[in-house]
Amino acid sequence: MGATIVVDALWGDSGKGKIAAYLAEHDGYDCCARAGTGTNAGHSLSLDGVNFMKTRQLPLAGLMGKQILAIGSGVAVDPEVLLEELERFDDQFDASSRLVVDGRCPVILPEYREREAANAHLTQTVGSTCSGTGVAQSEYALRNAVRVQDEPRLEKFTGDVASMANNLCREGGRLLIEGSQGTHLSLALSHDYPYCTSDNCTAVACADDVGLSWQHISEVMLVVKALPSRVGTGPMPFEMGVEEQDRLGIEEYGVTTGRRRRKASKIPMDYLKEAVLLNGPTQIALTFCDHVDATVRDAMIRNATVRGKNGSADAFESKSRKLGELPNKIRALVDEIEEQTNVPVTILETGKAFGSIIDLRPGQ
Repeated sequence: MGATIVVDALWGDSGKGKIAAYLAEHDGYDCCARAGTGTNAGHSLSLDGVNFMKTRQLPLAGLMGKQILAIGSGVAVDPEVLLEELERFDDQFDASSRLVVDGRCPVILPEYREREAANAHLTQTVGSTCSGTGVAQSEYALRNAVRVQDEPRLEKFTGDVASMANNLCREGGRLLIEGSQGTHLSLALSHDYPYCTSDNCTAVACADDVGLSWQHISEVMLVVKALPSRVGTGPMPFEMGVEEQDRLGIEEYGVTTGRRRRKASKIPMDYLKEAVLLNGPTQIALTFCDHVDATVRDAMIRNATVRGKNGSADAFESKSRKLGELPNKIRALVDEIEEQTNVPVTILETGKAFGSIIDLRPGQ
C-alpha cells in the first residue's frame, strides 16, 4: 500500500499533526512515524475544541489508536521530553508499548539547550526555540553525538525504524509519516537563510528522516494554512498587524514556546507554488478555514465523494455541490488554490475540534 507523507507548505503551524491524526484514525495505517529535526516543533489537537493534546517528540498520528508509533533516525531525541510525553499518554493510550525509536537518532543533551539559549545569533537574529535540536544535529554531523542506542533510559524503545518502515511497505502495509515545521523553513532550500531550521522540511526530507525508500511513497498530503503564520523572525508576505488579529479573534500562540505567531492576511501564491514544485503533492489539506470565514464551522460536510481534477464528471459535480454549501470566501479560496497548483484540495479543516474536518476524498 505504501506511505503517505504529511508535510507543511509554508512556515509551519498549519495543523499537520491534526491532519495526520485524522488520516491515521480513518484510513487504517499500520505505523505512524515522526519525521523532522527534533523537539523544536510542537503538534497539537483538541478532541473538544478546548483542551489540547500536545507533543514535541511523539507523532500525534496514531497516538489515539493501536498503530506502531515510530521516531525516524533523522530526528533528534530529547530523553526528558520523550519520557515526559510517554508518561502523559501511557494511561490513556498505552504509548510506551507501541513505540519504536531508531537507535541511530542523535540525543539532545541538556547542555545543548543551554548552548543555544546563550547564543545571541540564535536567540535574537534567528529566533530559535532553543530546544537544543540544532546543536544536536551539528554534533551529529561532526560525528560527536550521543545516539539513542547509547542512552540507557531509552533502551527498551530502541529499534531499526528504517528497516521496519521499508519492510512494512514492501509487504503491503501502510505507513504514515508526520512531518514538522514547513517547506520554507528548510535549511538548504529556504530563500530566507539564516531564518530557517536545522534541516530540510520537504516530503523527501521526511522520507529520509525515516529512512524510507522513494519507491514506497504513495501519497503526499501538502498542508496549506488558509491564513499563514510564522513564529520568530524572517520575512512573511502580507503580514497582518496584531491589532487586526485581535479584532478578528484569530490570534495564535506557538505550542513549543508560547510565543505569539505572526499572521498573514492571505496565502502568498508564489510561495505555495514553489512548495508544490519541491514536494510534488498528490493532495492538499486546507486548514484554519474558520480564520477566513468563521461561519464555515457551521458547514460541516461529511461523506462527500470527490475524485479531484482527474475524476469522473459525477465526482466533479458532487464536489461542486458540496463546496457550494460552503461560505463564498472558502469556495473561492479552494478554487484559487486548485487553479494555481493543479492539485486537488481534498480536506478542509474548519475549527479547533478534532472532528472539524470536511473530507472530500473519494469514498469518504
